[in-house]
Formats: sequence, structure tokens, C-alpha cells
Amino acid sequence: MKKVKYVPLKDAPTNFEGYVLVTGFMGFGYVGYLATEYLVNKLNMRKVGFFITKYLPDQVSYSERNGLELPFELYLDEKNKLLVLLNRWIPHEVERFRYADYVVRWSIKHGIVKVYGLGGLDKSFKEEPSETLRWIKTSAYEGPLPDAKPMPEGLKVVGPLAHLLASSEIRGLPMLALLPFCESSRQDPRASATGIVELAKLLNIQVDVSDLMKRAELIEKEIEKLKKVIEMSSGGRESHYM
Repeated sequence: MKKVKYVPLKDAPTNFEGYVLVTGFMGFGYVGYLATEYLVNKLNMRKVGFFITKYLPDQVSYSERNGLELPFELYLDEKNKLLVLLNRWIPHEVERFRYADYVVRWSIKHGIVKVYGLGGLDKSFKEEPSETLRWIKTSAYEGPLPDAKPMPEGLKVVGPLAHLLASSEIRGLPMLALLPFCESSRQDPRASATGIVELAKLLNIQVDVSDLMKRAELIEKEIEKLKKVIEMSSGGRESHYM
């Protein structure tokens, strides 16, 4: 078996000339994963294949809509000429660059014109309270840019998204990564919604993010409840020892 390979489903297209590929990973705030999963479901995209690695993560899941869900799946939206690589897990450490480089080479071979990555950026790096995201691109990317500042100089992108950017730069594939500011210590659907809204502008498509926002509000309400419980508990101990 090759170390990384693409396995198409039966009757899946073999040529994606002119398509755009969108992907992300389980990084800060799970922004990339939540955003790509949401796009697949909201746009009712069709599964067309899998990426298989030598050290494939030992986990699968199941849903009524998608059937058996493998770690690395490719979904298609023919109407918008859009592909989403849904990474349900992070590639094994020893083959992360190999995986990213294969995806880049596969994209070039199959006619993909550009790649958009989605990831999270810790909100502590905001320079202004009103900022929502930053971006970083390869030198080959000449497409539209968000109405936002680029990644601060000296700040590092880490993990599989960094490998994807590095390989795209080396091989001349246009790539832009959108990095919404997020809560890095927990899932942040609100940041994922920010990324999708900006991506939709760049692609000139419509994506309703209201379900993501509802999920964000539920999480935030639960956090507030937990904070109040902790405060009440702390206050009780302090009064006990007065």
C-alpha cells in the first residue's frame, strides 16, 4: 500500500478542473473541523472518496446521512464547483507533512485552482476588540482577500494547516488560510461561523450559519451557568471561614 492515497467512490468524478478545495483540522477552537463539517451538511454535499494513510487513525463514526464516516473524506458540491476535505481526525504525527503534500499534489493533478484553509487564532492576539479574523496566503495566491489584516509578523501557524500551507508554497498551489479569532481552550462554533461567512464572500456563495450560532449560544450559556455555580461555591467557602 502507498503511504497516502486517494480512493474514489463508485461513479465519483475523476476530474475537478476549475474546482476550489476547502479544508481544516481539529486545531484551536476546533474551528477548521467544525466549519468544514458544517459546510458538508448545510450544502448537502455528496461524498465522493477517501484519503487513506499508512497510519490511518483507528476511529470511525456513523450517521444516517453519510453512512460510515472515515477519518479523511472528500465531499463534492457540483453547483458551486466546491470540494471539502473533511478531516474527522488529525493525521498521525509521523506522516502529517506526507499527508498534506499528497493532498496538494493530488489537487494540482486534478485541476483544483486554489485551496482555502480554515483554522483558529487565539483571541488574545487581537489588536482591536472589533477584529474577527486574520489571514495568511501563499505567494501563488492572487485571488480576493478578506477585509482584515494579515497574520502578524513572527506569529506561527502550527499543525497540519501549517504543513498544507508549506507544501502549497513549495509546489506553487494558490492557498489562502482564514484564521478567525477563537476561544482556543474549547470548541468555538461562533469562530467557525465567522470563517464560513468570510469564505462565502470570497466564493460568492450563500451559506446560512444560524445553526452554528445557536450552537455557540448554547455552549456560552452552559459556561455562564458553570461560572455561577463555581462563584456560589467559592462564596460559600469564604463565608464559612469568616
